[in-house]
Amino acid sequence: MRKISWIVSFLSLIIVHQIQAQVGSAMVNLEQGKLDKAKEAIDKALQNEKDAQKSKTWFVKGEVYSAIAQSPIPNFANLDKNAARTALQAYRKAMELEPNQKGYYKDAENSIKTKLYACAINQGANLYNSKEKDLANALVAFEVAHEVNPTDTAAVTYASAVAWEARNYDKFLEYAEKIEKMNFHPSTKKITKLQMAYLHAERKNTAKAIEILEEAIKQYPNDKQIWGLAAELYEQQIRNGEQKNLIEFYERAVKQFPNDADFWKLLGYAYWNKAVEVEKEVRKKKEAEGLTGELKDPKKQQKAREYNTIVDNEIKKAIPPLEKADQLKPNDFDTMDLLRACYETLGMKEKKLEMDKKIKAIGKE
Repeated sequence: MRKISWIVSFLSLIIVHQIQAQVGSAMVNLEQGKLDKAKEAIDKALQNEKDAQKSKTWFVKGEVYSAIAQSPIPNFANLDKNAARTALQAYRKAMELEPNQKGYYKDAENSIKTKLYACAINQGANLYNSKEKDLANALVAFEVAHEVNPTDTAAVTYASAVAWEARNYDKFLEYAEKIEKMNFHPSTKKITKLQMAYLHAERKNTAKAIEILEEAIKQYPNDKQIWGLAAELYEQQIRNGEQKNLIEFYERAVKQFPNDADFWKLLGYAYWNKAVEVEKEVRKKKEAEGLTGELKDPKKQQKAREYNTIVDNEIKKAIPPLEKADQLKPNDFDTMDLLRACYETLGMKEKKLEMDKKIKAIGKE
């Protein structure tokens, strides 16, 4: 009976020694740059319940996986494409197992602060630049870098760019909002705002996209790209019947860019389109009140003229911006053609004939 107990005790010592040897083996192979063997040893050590409760084991795992994360050698780097995340989890486990915040707690904390950020950035860059261009795992690595150093702008820049390229738009928006709050260069913030607006527009949330662009206009009032995209979205809202602020927007645009023919032209078109809508409403009222066709009753004739005047007044509003656009950008057929329509509708014969000649001169008729 004593012999059996002695054998059991002896075997237990051998097993403990073998487990401890695995941790030591991991450390030795790590120092020698044999990352595959180091990973194999530390993974094996953590299969033992007792060893898995030791902070040293988890700390060594963090060290091994940190090295894998930043390795430029594909055979090592491919051992774990989420090695940076694995390392962070291992370091945190080592800290958790040191309740007095001593020993390996300090070692793990120091490794997180001094080396893991660079390891994560390197892994993200290697995965992004790999032949397969592994965007999903590159994003994970850059997220680890940001988690380790939340105030650093590089990790946020890389994470947002990769998320955008990977079409992980929810994650992109998360990092775009961080860019808004952090100390980034204005040009970076501007591009990010444009991307955010574009994304919300693609998701049919036009109102949110316009809200973002209006904020951008306040920050970058002279940026025509922002105004241009906002104009497209306001036009889209008009087509969808969502709002009627288009004319107000173009009035602001021509004040900001008084020498821009395109904005003057768009303002003229906006007034013309409004006149068309008013004409439709007026026509319905005239039909309802019996004011169409040949009218003999003087009162009805007067009422019909009043209705027609409402439409004419709306058309008149389109002429000044269109004439300004024609002045700034001569020979633009679309502008000239709409101006001619305005002149003809309002009975401005001389202006209409003059525009006919100009259009003919550029070979459009």
